[in-house]
Amino acid sequence: MSNTDLVLKMYDYFGKGDMDAIRAEVFHPEITWAMPGHHPLSGLMKGADEVIAFFADLFKAGIQVDNVHFGELDDGTVVEKHTGHGTSEGVDYIFPTCTSYGIEDGKIRAVQVHTADQHGVDRYMWSRFELKGVGERLAA
Repeated sequence: MSNTDLVLKMYDYFGKGDMDAIRAEVFHPEITWAMPGHHPLSGLMKGADEVIAFFADLFKAGIQVDNVHFGELDDGTVVEKHTGHGTSEGVDYIFPTCTSYGIEDGKIRAVQVHTADQHGVDRYMWSRFELKGVGERLAA
């Protein structure tokens, strides 16, 4: 299986909602997923549980993806280019995005998301997610 096929397998399982298969067959035990920005979903997710929880929130964000293209670099890194679309509070957002997938031992090990409109992504995500109140955050 090529590295690109591995990433496509993740997308197939994601579309079916089969997170157990992603965890068992696709993700490296030490996977990291880095989402840039200054919004509730940004940061570095470590391990399959955190990445899968991130997927659930990303699904709730209501972003639709199209114009998806893949390529594989000479070091085996898979690069995905896509366009994300979302509407919030009457505003249409377009997110040109590139994601790189580092593969180790036949599994996805390190993922980095790159976006062409970070400020737009930040605004969109803040419009879709609200932090808990200060008391609730401090209690946790």
